[in-house]
Amino acid sequence: MNYFIYASYAALLLCIVMCFIHFFRLIKLGSPKDLSEKSGSVAAGVAYSNTKAMLPQHKESAYKHLPTYTAGILFHLGSFLALLLFVLLIPDAVWGFFFQYTIISLLIALCLFVSTCCGAGLIIKRIVSKQLKPISNVDDYLSTGFVTLFQLFSALLFFSFAFHDVFHNFFSSNIHGGLISIYFLSATLLFLYLPFGKLKHAVYYFAARYHLGFFYGRRGTWPPVETVR
Repeated sequence: MNYFIYASYAALLLCIVMCFIHFFRLIKLGSPKDLSEKSGSVAAGVAYSNTKAMLPQHKESAYKHLPTYTAGILFHLGSFLALLLFVLLIPDAVWGFFFQYTIISLLIALCLFVSTCCGAGLIIKRIVSKQLKPISNVDDYLSTGFVTLFQLFSALLFFSFAFHDVFHNFFSSNIHGGLISIYFLSATLLFLYLPFGKLKHAVYYFAARYHLGFFYGRRGTWPPVETVR
């Protein structure tokens, strides 16, 4: 089991290094070069790009697919939660905290189970949707799949924390140890894939939103002028 734990830590370190490489490449490129005459506020455009512009009613078609939009938001929140918990679990002493406060472990597990279902639903929609299937590639399925599996095994791990007495009474230590190993294996696969697939948008997201805000803010398009009807 220690092998899977150390492998996940090594994969996390590699992931962080590669993400910093992507980040420094973006910094090296510098700000956008725009020769148009400035007619608005870049700062206001960037602020809007990262706030109101993310709402479904301000997107091109997200408002027409609110269930999918909501599932995507919950899926992302579950991803952030699972990653945060992985980092928190690195010190051995923290494990005892979640064993002791079972209600916290149960709430975490339920939240992760909901986000896991959202991830699975997004994968299924890509498979069955006539609009999404033709434009989906292997990276789409692998990226969503790795994150969904990581959330799933995170949820199962925290369920085992919440019901550790039941696990010890009805399951062998080998089964419980196997769950822990699979959890760290799923983390390893995710961290190894993240910097190379579409998941690296975790880094490029901020640059993309900045560029959009810069472009439309400079032209006075963002934030849009509110009209009174």
